[in-house]
Amino acid sequence: MPKRVGLAVAVALVAAVGLASGPAAAAKRDRCRVPDGAGVLAKSRQLLVYKDTDWGDIYFFCVRPNGRKETLLQPVADFSPTWSRLVGDVRVAGRYAAFRYRWQRGRCSDLNPCPPGTPMSGYVVAINRPGGGPVEADVGMQDTTFGLTAGGVLAWLTAVEGGEELRVLGGPFGGIGPTGIQAPSRVVDSGAIDPASFSVRGTTLSWSNAGTPKTFSLSG
Repeated sequence: MPKRVGLAVAVALVAAVGLASGPAAAAKRDRCRVPDGAGVLAKSRQLLVYKDTDWGDIYFFCVRPNGRKETLLQPVADFSPTWSRLVGDVRVAGRYAAFRYRWQRGRCSDLNPCPPGTPMSGYVVAINRPGGGPVEADVGMQDTTFGLTAGGVLAWLTAVEGGEELRVLGGPFGGIGPTGIQAPSRVVDSGAIDPASFSVRGTTLSWSNAGTPKTFSLSG
């Protein structure tokens, strides 16, 4: 092969490799892995949840082994009428992550006014929704006991007048409808529920109410 033709072929091969490696490299960066400097919040064989401080405390998750990263939660801008979010706990089951976060409203100001009676903080429980935003429920000022079933249903206890209330959300029990409106959660039980008795195993919830053991089977 003449030297000039060989050089042309080599240049063409290098260009082809460069073009092919561009999208491939970008896809590889988006694959399910923990970036340098990020903190792992929860992980299993199927799911990885982490907080990347290089992105300004943004929370990500990805479904293993080949899932691309998706945003779980991210802080909001200063002076926004919504609130900053601080994730405090994460539970994983299959491709789902249940988590609780405490929101803290920014300072009241002329740019960010607080109408009378505006709550300044509170708790939210939520579950990730691959391909979309999280499904969540505001639980007010109460720190909650919560769990996640293998079918992707979030269950939690929250204090109400007269005791505790057990609710479920996700799967067949509410979520994001076709119009984008979030359906309400379902109340499973209420009364003198002992938070220490609450547990989730597989797709079954267990707890005791006024000393009486109870269970509730569900799937997502």
